[in-house]
Amino acid sequence: MLPLDVAKVRADLPVLAIPVRGHLPAYLDCACTTLTPEPVIQAVAAHLRSIPGCHGRANHRFGREATIAYAAARETVRTFVGAARAEDVIFVRNATEAIHLVAAGLPLKAGDAVLTTGIEHNSNLLPWLGLARSRGVRCLVHRVDIARGFDLDAFRRDLVDGVRLVAVTHVSNLCGIELPISEIVALAHRKGAKVLVDGAQAALCHDPAVADQGIDFYAMSFHKVMGPTGIGALVAGRGALDLLEPTVLGGDTVVDVRPDGFDMAAAPARFEAGVGNYGGAAGAKAAAEYVTSLGREAIRRHAVGLNRLATEALAPLRRFRLVGPLDPEARGSILNFRIDGLDSRRLAGLLDEREGVMVRYGKHCVHLWYHDEGCPDTLRASFGPWNTADEVERFTRAVADVAIMLE
Repeated sequence: MLPLDVAKVRADLPVLAIPVRGHLPAYLDCACTTLTPEPVIQAVAAHLRSIPGCHGRANHRFGREATIAYAAARETVRTFVGAARAEDVIFVRNATEAIHLVAAGLPLKAGDAVLTTGIEHNSNLLPWLGLARSRGVRCLVHRVDIARGFDLDAFRRDLVDGVRLVAVTHVSNLCGIELPISEIVALAHRKGAKVLVDGAQAALCHDPAVADQGIDFYAMSFHKVMGPTGIGALVAGRGALDLLEPTVLGGDTVVDVRPDGFDMAAAPARFEAGVGNYGGAAGAKAAAEYVTSLGREAIRRHAVGLNRLATEALAPLRRFRLVGPLDPEARGSILNFRIDGLDSRRLAGLLDEREGVMVRYGKHCVHLWYHDEGCPDTLRASFGPWNTADEVERFTRAVADVAIMLE
């Protein structure tokens, strides 16, 4: 495997060469949103500039070209995530919308249960809590000991009769651990449950192999895969979309409308009401191609290496508290921590103001875990394919200096 060409990535991200307050920006917030390289931006602009037609609605040149481009984007995404068929790829705004499409479209009723985990992003928890409130669906939560990793035996015990859907993250945005998706799918299917995987945090560095792993629904956002915001995908296993009732009806979702009813179109059209984000789809295609050209495993190895450097520098600090396992290999790109007695919000602000180092503070949209653990807000650094060892050194030195200053 060739090493990651970081210089090439940085050359495609001119924003990193613009100093602010005397510092070049060190963007260590990949887990929130990735940076978008020039080839992806150019792909979006080229589509908007050259193909202004509506997909599937017109037989003139612009319309035909829009339809061809949209289909090409769908096929590229299919390959990127390992789906069996292009029609199993539904374009949505983001992973959140993809999860809601499943939550609203599955025929879950009072007494049915959804099993999720205690380390889920709010986007993969709130829809199930909403179903508990609106339909009487039970939302069951499997607690995860993030320092030790995912316990399949404990999960098996929580997979009780009545669970109709298992909804889990692929990679945790809280601490970076990867869940054993193949094993979870096998356990769930034996119990007659379908599986939804939140892949928002995983798709940059991991191939979900949706068809090979037997995943029923996979949700992703392209703004976490070096693509534009406002475009994501719900990717389904074979036949899984037949289980969903479309919740938004309109243009392109039907083949005929009569005074007494209507005939739905086949997937994917039946789930993509109205004019789509065609420029965003072009960006998603370009992003998938860009990430594939870099190599997902190369991106992962690079991120783990930077995480190791940062962990080794920060772990000796007095009152340093790590969220998750100690080994960076188990945390991928994410280093989430706090310094006891220091306000994480203030620390993040000073890193930005004094050194141009951008990290995230807070509960990282995983409120349930923070409340369960009684844990205050933390600081999360997450490393992308554009980050360098020099930036990590700036970051860790600044944390140490600010920690001493704030004591």
